[in-house]
Amino acid sequence: MRSTINKYAIKCLSTFFPTKKPTLFQGLGATAKLTELMVVNGHKRPLIIVDGFLNANGAIKGTVESFTQAGCEVSVFDEVAANPTFKIVEDCLSLAIANKCDSVLVVGGGSAIDTAKVVSAALTNGAVSSKLIGMLKVKNPPLPLYAVPSTSGTGSEVTAIAVISDTSTHKKQFFIDPKYVPVSAALDPELIASLPPEMTSTTGMDALTHAIEAYTSTVKFSDAERDAVSAIRLLVKYLPIAYQDGSDLHAREMVALGSFLAGYAFSKTGLGYVHAISHQISAHYNTPHGLANAVILPKVLRYNQSVCQSRFAELERALATQPKSLDEKVLAADFIKRIDQLSEEVQIPATLEGLKDSDFDAIARDALSEAKESYAVPKVMKASNVKTILQAIVNGERNVVFA
Repeated sequence: MRSTINKYAIKCLSTFFPTKKPTLFQGLGATAKLTELMVVNGHKRPLIIVDGFLNANGAIKGTVESFTQAGCEVSVFDEVAANPTFKIVEDCLSLAIANKCDSVLVVGGGSAIDTAKVVSAALTNGAVSSKLIGMLKVKNPPLPLYAVPSTSGTGSEVTAIAVISDTSTHKKQFFIDPKYVPVSAALDPELIASLPPEMTSTTGMDALTHAIEAYTSTVKFSDAERDAVSAIRLLVKYLPIAYQDGSDLHAREMVALGSFLAGYAFSKTGLGYVHAISHQISAHYNTPHGLANAVILPKVLRYNQSVCQSRFAELERALATQPKSLDEKVLAADFIKRIDQLSEEVQIPATLEGLKDSDFDAIARDALSEAKESYAVPKVMKASNVKTILQAIVNGERNVVFA
């Protein structure tokens, strides 16, 4: 019953409070074009939120110079961390308020973009980020937000969702509102080209997870389905190329586009148990989100195989040049094998370090609660199913058999 309630809640939210795609720049020079748009839009005191290593590497040097040459006063915050906390948000807010910032440009991964979303909204809504936790809590329009993702996985540059962790417990809090979607985004392959192979693979598999969970959600929108399929095609084809040769800018751009489309798709239809479980693992062990999703994905695909047979078969038809069979059961199995092969090709491990049996009950409980509250999943799990997945991760098994 609760899954049915979630289905209609998500459907109503996406219908009556639709997420809009940002104005998109992509390809060489995309960041410069985005910066020019900000100047043309009259922003004089931009706040740049950037990952620390990108700032240290000079990734935003040209952007800062462009703003300065246009007469802007730039503030830079580079203290973002993986799985950002409310303390980080508060520190960024203090800088923005002190310097009277009138817009926000974020250059970085999903953590930086999530931070920027909450900061831009809090600045126009009392500067208390905790009051924005939950759904549709942003009363006043946020400061104009512009995003340049430095990874191709989270899709945060197009989503209406941000996730911030409690500073003490690291429990994740969700912020959901169409107003969080950036005004504009730039998919710049030159910025992404420096992403190491390991991060390329895990963030790419994160994007693939978004697309698959969007496509198998019980909430249906034709545009979200179209974008999910396009994303899956792009990621399956180009992620291995980008992983093998990070300097291949065309592959980088196509993977970034796949992440963007997947982000839009799941913003409308929701996610599933891969994310519900990975969020708890990250909260317990600070495991990188993309890595956790990548390891869990093949196991949840097998759990859903019976109820998602026709959907998996449709995806295999979309991917296969010449499908080996007309039988849906065979095609669905072939799709899962294809994802297994992709995982192996980009060297996704079958296990996660540090996972403890003693945490299984808490992880299962919280994962089931998150899914029950937030997602329109195709098949409801029990605690025993979650524990089976966790044990398979400990054992390093991709091929899970559910009782």
